[in-house]
Amino acid sequence: MVDDIESDDNWNDDFLAELIADVEENRNIIECISCGKCVGECPASKISNFNIRKIIQKILRGDKSVLKEDDIWYCFLCEKCKRVCPREGINIPLLIINLRNESFKKGYGPRYNDLTKYVEMAERFLTSGVVVEEQLGNKLPQEMIDELNEICNFARIKYVFKASKTNKNKRKKRK
Repeated sequence: MVDDIESDDNWNDDFLAELIADVEENRNIIECISCGKCVGECPASKISNFNIRKIIQKILRGDKSVLKEDDIWYCFLCEKCKRVCPREGINIPLLIINLRNESFKKGYGPRYNDLTKYVEMAERFLTSGVVVEEQLGNKLPQEMIDELNEICNFARIKYVFKASKTNKNKRKKRK
């Protein structure tokens, strides 16, 4: 039996062209040299299976299964990848936002458990500058936390965070 994620319906030579038509800046991912600097600096890759290099490879191969997978939901949109990339004009956070939008349009989106985990990680990241309870390195400077808050406002992550907090409070009151 062929798994749905590996079916021919998920392969499309025009996948990159569709992403470029939606967001012109996505054209630049062709310039990716797979050096790994983005993954090495990524806080999400330190605590999950998130690997933007693998996502970009799938896109370049025309593998639309990336829209069904959990990986695109683990990115914090912190732009560390964008800052360390040796190639000009590769905007991974914008690509991730575009992939998330496409995922929603196709009716996939994140599973509830994945979204809950993502919101909890984002909450810790925004409030304390760390993703996991035990720090992997130095705490982020306040200036960077403020910048991340702006990014998250743009990406509507705070809206999800506030909704999650409201739901937690409602559940507590019911008990």
